[in-house]
Amino acid sequence: MYSASTVVRPYSVSLQTIEALPFRIRLVSSPQDLAKAVEIRSSAYSRHVETVGRALREAESDDFREDVLLMIAERKADGRALGSVRMQPNLAQPLRIERETRLPAVFDGRRLMEFMRLGVENGAPGRLVTAALVKAGYEIAFASGIDFVLVAGRQSVSKMYRSMCFDDVLQGGTVPLSYADCLPHGIYCMPIEDADRRWREANHSLYGFMARTSHPDIAIDYERVFRIFGARA
Repeated sequence: MYSASTVVRPYSVSLQTIEALPFRIRLVSSPQDLAKAVEIRSSAYSRHVETVGRALREAESDDFREDVLLMIAERKADGRALGSVRMQPNLAQPLRIERETRLPAVFDGRRLMEFMRLGVENGAPGRLVTAALVKAGYEIAFASGIDFVLVAGRQSVSKMYRSMCFDDVLQGGTVPLSYADCLPHGIYCMPIEDADRRWREANHSLYGFMARTSHPDIAIDYERVFRIFGARA
């Protein structure tokens, strides 16, 4: 039985503390889970682009693919969804972003994963949920032997990805995304093997949360992860 404690850690520093979170992070595993993920996704997108939020009131076809996984953050107190994200690899078919634009040659033949439809509750609680989803997603990508994680974001969120040491794939350019009301998006990537070094050397504000803190409430079913994404060789 795999768990976060038995999977190789992707960090170069030792754990220093254990911290409980006011929510749990886990994989979506039922129609009820998916409904909750869709609800928080739609609500989050509606705050910024109402037309996209309305379009996301129903689950997307990608949510049902056998080669993707969704994560959900649920408040402990009442089980209410606080955030969700979908992880889509290129193992069975090209990334969604690859249908919109030609990626640079550096990505050819590599194991890629696109983080899509990240949506969290507004305000300070949402920022903590975002950090926990990023941590879980990074650890999943590392354990699965993914080479690069890619994300698409409008200019309003591009600063967040740059602050997290992502590379700007289009070097300041944008591409209109058909699945985001054709609004212009930048594309950002993180080489998974280099992520720990980047965050550590930048003394990133989240590095302690990511690398030095154990979060038992991030409870990922790694047997399922490895069954879908494979495991690091």
